[in-house]
Amino acid sequence: MSGIAAIFRKDRNAVDHDALERLAKGLLPYGRKYQAFQNFGACGLAYAHLPNTLQSLSEDQPVRGAGGQLQLVFDGRLDNREELAEALNLSTSEFKAQPDSWYALRCWERWGERAPENWVGEFAVLVWNMASQTLVGVRDQLGRRGLSYHETDDRIVIASSPRALFALPDIPKQVDEQKIADALVQLFHDGKRSFFKNIWRLQPGHRLIATSHGTKVERYWSPEDAPEVRLSSDYDYVEAARELLDTSVEACLRRSGEVGAFLSGGLDSSAVAVTALKHLDNQAKLPTFTWVPDPQWDGRCRPGAYGDETPYVEAIAAQHPRIELNFVRSEGRGLFHQLDDFLDYAGVAPRNAINLCWIHDINMEAQRRGINVLLEGGAGNMSLSWDGQGVFLEHWRNRAYGKLFRELLAGNFNPARYGYRLLKMFLLPLAPDVVNTMYLKARGHLNAHPVWHRASAINPDFAREMHVDERMLEFGWNFFMSPTRDPRQLRSDLLSGSFSNEAADIDQAFRALYGVEIRDPLADRRLVEFCLGLPEEQFWREGQSRWLVKRVMKDLLPQVVLNNRKGGEQLVDWHLRMTRDLPQMREELEAIADDPDTSDYIDVKRIRSFLENWPSETPLKPLPDHTYSYIPVSIGAALAAGRFVRRVKGSNR
Repeated sequence: MSGIAAIFRKDRNAVDHDALERLAKGLLPYGRKYQAFQNFGACGLAYAHLPNTLQSLSEDQPVRGAGGQLQLVFDGRLDNREELAEALNLSTSEFKAQPDSWYALRCWERWGERAPENWVGEFAVLVWNMASQTLVGVRDQLGRRGLSYHETDDRIVIASSPRALFALPDIPKQVDEQKIADALVQLFHDGKRSFFKNIWRLQPGHRLIATSHGTKVERYWSPEDAPEVRLSSDYDYVEAARELLDTSVEACLRRSGEVGAFLSGGLDSSAVAVTALKHLDNQAKLPTFTWVPDPQWDGRCRPGAYGDETPYVEAIAAQHPRIELNFVRSEGRGLFHQLDDFLDYAGVAPRNAINLCWIHDINMEAQRRGINVLLEGGAGNMSLSWDGQGVFLEHWRNRAYGKLFRELLAGNFNPARYGYRLLKMFLLPLAPDVVNTMYLKARGHLNAHPVWHRASAINPDFAREMHVDERMLEFGWNFFMSPTRDPRQLRSDLLSGSFSNEAADIDQAFRALYGVEIRDPLADRRLVEFCLGLPEEQFWREGQSRWLVKRVMKDLLPQVVLNNRKGGEQLVDWHLRMTRDLPQMREELEAIADDPDTSDYIDVKRIRSFLENWPSETPLKPLPDHTYSYIPVSIGAALAAGRFVRRVKGSNR
């Protein structure tokens, strides 16, 4: 874990020493081991270090190459070091001991600005070329590390986070109203826009090139470019996926301390944890952390879902005794647990603020135990464990009508299931938009209100002022109410855009707060590209969704996990937690109402009505004209957004 930053004077004047020193100090939360900076005239680089691998223990950045012409600062991790070493003709003794920044520099000497196209891992890099007087910034393909920048006519400042940029007093800290409006309607698709006015994000898979003549940003990687993968048999697909999973998990285990893992009863985190066991080296057991509901939870959970992971993770641990279970209940925690710290470090208004409490507590427990890496499987739904929902369209477009008919009727006799497949997964995706609109109206999902009304607590006047309807249309966002016509496009958007646009800032905040690095092997570029290139029928066969991961993990996960048709519901006890938070929620709402800005942003009257008519138990179905998650997600997000705005403004209340 590190923080990196640069100041480049496009007017070719020398970078101010004090400004560069301030910027380095602004990186302190992201690297408390040491901070360093160097001034090269028109450009200065800053770095803050905290080790994340054994090789990084000897890190000394910025690093210099090409006879002193290249200066580089690097944040993150390269997971294909052996492949790079072979391409660079490095000896075994040479490549094993060197930190990843050294690799990045050697690659840049060989391939220049195209070097990151050969990298696999999580990274952000800034490179100053003294000969061409060019500053280049690059983010990894899936956006696990961040870079934000502020640009004027004569200067660009770029850093790992907006927080570091504000160490310079001449960069104003102001809320971006458009981003607040977007967030309130869960429109996170504008990846370039940050939550701060005139602070821009470099998007995943992009590079920024700044010279005295100007700045350009270009995309160097897209998930849409992943090549098709066609193998000779179902067996070959499984073996290839298993090998890639093994490679990606092993790569994520290169570390400087102990490793742990998130563990649920689902297929993703469990696949990661079980695969990690054979690569632990000198660590006898793998500590895992599972959130479970508060003992006072009323036990109510939506049909088709489960709220307690306990029986599933206990079955996994029974099959794999080296897994050490740790249950985290987050008792007494709620919406406001560590919220101010999170808002200050992340610089985002979170979509699901109530859900953060257990993530904080798992990180706290990992920190207490000296664990500095936690494995997760968050990208699995879009990669290894994709559900294969596009299989019906694939068979139709391939004119494989026999396969289509068999899949529509596969499994035990269940007319409701057959009807769902036929309508939602086949007919509606093929039909014109007007047909889906008629269907949604008939189901009561569309009415005279705007589409965001059911799922957002935004002030309607503010929504109109910020052109929310037009923005949602521009980015194609309608709360997943449209049928999925292009499953691969949906997966690509979710992997490196839409909700993933906030991921780097959120992960950066948790790293800064706890010194724990969260790593997702299922977001490994090699595995992602492989899974994106597969035919849908490798993910769905004979009525079984997630068919690929189930075959990969056969005999490695218990049947109760592999055959579980229910989905886990995160923070199923939200009603209990928010009921306890009611006094503070009311106080927060009145603070929002008293603020001239936040009262314009948020529908105070509507939220107040909910708080005054609070349900007595966990609702099991949506309230009239609202989504099921309106209270925990939409109201929680609105209160968190109001608090974020007031903290940016410096309001004391």
